[in-house]
Amino acid sequence: MTEGMQTAVPNSIVLEDRKRLTVEGVKDIAGYDDETVTAKTDLGDLTVRGAGLKILKMSVDTGELMIEGSITELAYADLPEESGGFWSRMFR
Repeated sequence: MTEGMQTAVPNSIVLEDRKRLTVEGVKDIAGYDDETVTAKTDLGDLTVRGAGLKILKMSVDTGELMIEGSITELAYADLPEESGGFWSRMFR
């Protein structure tokens, strides 16, 4: 595993019948409404889309997030590339 991909908190996603989602490894909620929830994780921002979404539980201490509703999409945003690599230093 590369240095940039190591995580401090284990990350997992469990989706039950497209109605209940449990995510572990969440650091914060970036935003939410009844159609979209965006959660910050060590692996990037996780966006959950659907209808009638409700946050049932969010614990910063344990990193657990539970969402209920009609879930249609889960997507991670790419992590920004780390600067300071060999080639970026060569061509400054």
